[in-house]
Order: sequence, then structure tokens, then C-alpha cells
Amino acid sequence: MTDGYGAGDFDRAVALVSSDPSPQALVERLGIDWGYLSWLAVDAAAFVLAEHGERRGAVVSNTGEAFTAGFLIGLHLPVEPRAEPSRLGAAVDLVQVRGRHAVIADHCDLASVARLETVYSEALLESMDVPGREELRTPVTRVFEAGLAVGLELASGGRGGGDAEQA
Repeated sequence: MTDGYGAGDFDRAVALVSSDPSPQALVERLGIDWGYLSWLAVDAAAFVLAEHGERRGAVVSNTGEAFTAGFLIGLHLPVEPRAEPSRLGAAVDLVQVRGRHAVIADHCDLASVARLETVYSEALLESMDVPGREELRTPVTRVFEAGLAVGLELASGGRGGGDAEQA
């Protein structure tokens, strides 16, 4: 079962997330602890980047932003964003077990995801003032996808692909 989120849904979610100057406020309005989410983001970034031999603090921090952006977009794909904060750990676990691509495929049109992750990764890489930033494209995209998958899973209420309004 798929929620079928497509290009229009992504455009709406990105506009909503981008219109708020504070990602922290967006997260906290849904009852999610900003400190915990930030820790998850930096941890995911550090893990993925270490596989590529990258350990510069600025790069880890910027790549953590990719996780947070993906997470916020995933949470805001439903017309009425919702989250059960106590399920955040379970959502992370599910994404680790099933894989980010499987979770994303449960919910989204993959061509729309590919377009969004390309645009986002290019913009983030362009903003990084570090040597060798082009080699970071794959890990940045991977971390963005991980955040998106966790956000989607949390927004689904743990149904693994079935949105209540569409089920």
C-alpha cells in the first residue's frame, strides 16, 4: 500500500517547511524534542560521512541539516501534519531494519523523491564552503533520504505506508 505522495505534495510540504524561519519551532509544534532530533541528525550524518572518510565538523553539521530537512518534509507531506513523538525511536528503528528506500517507496512516487533530493543536495552542497564538496553528493543525499524516511514513517503513525485519510 502506498500513500502516493507526488510532486505536488512535495512542493506543498517544501513550501510549508521553508516558510517557517525556525525548523526547531516546526518540530516542537508537533511535540518532538529538538535536542533529540538534532542528535539523531548529527549521528546519522557522522555515521554516513565516516564511511566516506569525512570527519570535518562543518561537513557533519551541514549534512545533519540534510537529515532534518528530509525529516521535516516527510512529516509535512500529509495535509494535516501529525506525529506521535513517543514513536520517533521506533520510526528510526524501522527505517534501519527495512531501509530508507523501502520506507520511501511505501509512501512516495519515486520520481518525485529523486527530483527533490537532487535539488536539495545541489543547494546544500553549493552552500558548503569546503574543498571537495562534490564528493559529498552521495552521502548528503543518503542522509536526506534517511531523514525523509523517518519523517514519513513517523507521520504514518507506524502503518508502514498507509495514511489514515487514504486507507
